[in-house]
Amino acid sequence: MSFVYDKILDLLNSSGVAFNIHKHLPVLTMSDVEQNLPFPIEKLLKTLVFRTRDSKWIYAVVKGRDKVDYKQLSSTLGISRGEISRPSSQEVESFLSLQIGGICPIPIHEDIIVIFDASLVDLGIVYCGVGSNDRSLEIKVDDLARIARARISPIAQEAR
Repeated sequence: MSFVYDKILDLLNSSGVAFNIHKHLPVLTMSDVEQNLPFPIEKLLKTLVFRTRDSKWIYAVVKGRDKVDYKQLSSTLGISRGEISRPSSQEVESFLSLQIGGICPIPIHEDIIVIFDASLVDLGIVYCGVGSNDRSLEIKVDDLARIARARISPIAQEAR
């Protein structure tokens, strides 16, 4: 396994919260997840990585089919829309050591800002990446938000 997966597992174990790890075939996209994993679609979370012009890293967490509203995200961060961009897959993998398809909303670096969309707070049990694209985390969303030190704000454009 990867260093990131091991670190996230350590954080989860030391938190004292209940969680399960589900092993499965590697997934890279939400389409892979929806087609190949048994989890309820409405309980799937995805973590999108952003970078600000001044090199801050942002994890934006939304429901699996939703998109991030850049205007709302930038407003939540108190910066202009033009200051936010999506880094390439290569940047995410090299700078953050994250596997595409397995990005976890629990940061292993203290300076990463995590924002959960406000629509997530009532979901109960959710499923998300856990640092490796062949494993998924099952956890209560409020426990996940607490461990991730997440801000809660409306940042999603709901899927139609």
